[in-house]
Amino acid sequence: MLLSGSANRAKSWSCEHCENWISIKKRNTCLDCYWAYPEEYSHIAMRQLRRVDLLWQGDEVEQYEFLKEKAIAYEKDMPEFIKEIINNELKRNS
Repeated sequence: MLLSGSANRAKSWSCEHCENWISIKKRNTCLDCYWAYPEEYSHIAMRQLRRVDLLWQGDEVEQYEFLKEKAIAYEKDMPEFIKEIINNELKRNS
């Protein structure tokens, strides 16, 4: 799978610290991992994690900068701030 430099390093670190990679060595565990099949996975390095990579490009960069300013104003990091927005919207619509 083609990965950016930072994603490749994240994968490498994740796999190097995975218990399956270190000692268990079950092929099917790797096949269920995000790093093998990001479109359909049950874990990331045997941890119950889910991951979404978001990109803003072109005119969308202005939206990102707006979100970033708001996150700083609320003293939150971007992932936490974006999750909070999503959770609030889901609650509001349910």
